Amino acid sequence: MSVLPDTVIGQIQFCEVHNPVWAGTPAAIGLTAFQVTALTAATVTARKSFNDAQSARALSKAATTRLGTDARVMRLQVSDLIRQIKAFAELQATPGTVYAAAQVPPPAAPTPAAAPGKPTDFAVSLESDGSVTLTWGASDSAASLGAFFTISRKLPGQAMFSGIGGAPGSTAESRRATFTDSTVPATAASAGAQYIVQGFKGSRAGKVSDAVVVQFGVDGGGASIVEGGLKMAA
Repeated sequence: MSVLPDTVIGQIQFCEVHNPVWAGTPAAIGLTAFQVTALTAATVTARKSFNDAQSARALSKAATTRLGTDARVMRLQVSDLIRQIKAFAELQATPGTVYAAAQVPPPAAPTPAAAPGKPTDFAVSLESDGSVTLTWGASDSAASLGAFFTISRKLPGQAMFSGIGGAPGSTAESRRATFTDSTVPATAASAGAQYIVQGFKGSRAGKVSDAVVVQFGVDGGGASIVEGGLKMAA
């Protein structure tokens, strides 16, 4: 077990306590008066250095606090001036000239938002008035982000899909989008109708969904849906 404490302040305090004890009868403990005097002087020097270091730390902490406050005031002021420069530049015929003169980089061109992902996980329900409601999910398709969908339909005997309407993006609550087709003709009751859905965000188009086949009046009522070759009950 070490006699001396581990910390610097502990070691200083140890010496401060033992120096006068050892100075009383140094020969009785195998020391010389010169050794004890030298240790006492070294202890006084170490104590002064410790006290100076403590004062420096306190001053440094206060200086760091002042620096944080002063830098915050400076940052608020320069941020206001940068905003003013940018506002002025955007009112000029050549904004780049203003940015160059101020040595401030012009605003970066906005990155287009990602297009909605491919619609999947379709579900269908047959309403009491004969209309059909489709719901689906897609990534990056929140209506709050400007996403929307277009819906196209192909009826029996038709060779191509035709647009029949649009739907807002998915809701925050269900994370799904919804479209109701209220124009299904009676001829589709037996053979069904096919739908494809595509998401958009601004001018960016997402992937088109697989064709979804909705069949009506299956098993005595309601509707069923076939997506990716799998038939699911509504």
